[in-house]
Amino acid sequence: MSVAVRDHRVRAAAPVGMLGAGAEARRLVPVQPRTMVEQAAEAIVAGAARGIFLPEDRLVEAEIARDLGISRVPVREALRLLESQGIVVSTPYKGMRLMQVTNGGVAALMRVRLSLETLAVREALARPGGPRRFDALRGAADTFAEASHATDPAQPVMAEQEFHAALCRASGNAPLLALWQSLARQLAVVWGLALQLQSAESQAEDHYALVEALESGDEAGALAILVGHIEQFVALDLEALVAERRRQPAG
Repeated sequence: MSVAVRDHRVRAAAPVGMLGAGAEARRLVPVQPRTMVEQAAEAIVAGAARGIFLPEDRLVEAEIARDLGISRVPVREALRLLESQGIVVSTPYKGMRLMQVTNGGVAALMRVRLSLETLAVREALARPGGPRRFDALRGAADTFAEASHATDPAQPVMAEQEFHAALCRASGNAPLLALWQSLARQLAVVWGLALQLQSAESQAEDHYALVEALESGDEAGALAILVGHIEQFVALDLEALVAERRRQPAG
């Protein structure tokens, strides 16, 4: 085999990151800017959870960048990322706005969520291993219980998100987890509103009850707890809550 052919095959088999500083290497997406984009996206979602942004509020790129102390570029990319996840809506001549929250929309979102988490419960219980396979889920329940006493309303919202992500993770079903995570930030906006009408302590009790049912292998009990935990959001009048919040004086 000629040296030229051998060299071509080695280069073709090598990962892009191992190549020199040529055209292929320059096409890699830098890690740090993407990390900053994710941080900006999380900050925007946390702002919605705190009530800084209400549904359908305009999200002004320059203002967000100033508040976060970063340039407008990662904020612009974060808004585009959130748009792809359904949290932000871009309207001609109106700019970027936080997603609309309607009672019907929440009911539809919860039906999809319930389908995914029901499957997660069944597949988690079908996996081998004893109660210890739910240790991470119990840890997430502990984290939420602590966050329920926090003064920052974003903390229980993010802890709620992590608890249900841990439930999907326990299933061992990667596509299921990916589908759930694609809805997670929309759910965070809803949870931020819902926790203004619900007791975080009662949510914590539901989490522990679900963990205990899973640890004991009680599928029917776990599903009953899950259904009750999720369907309570459908009973909330979040449209009325948003309207009331808009009537409150600024500051």
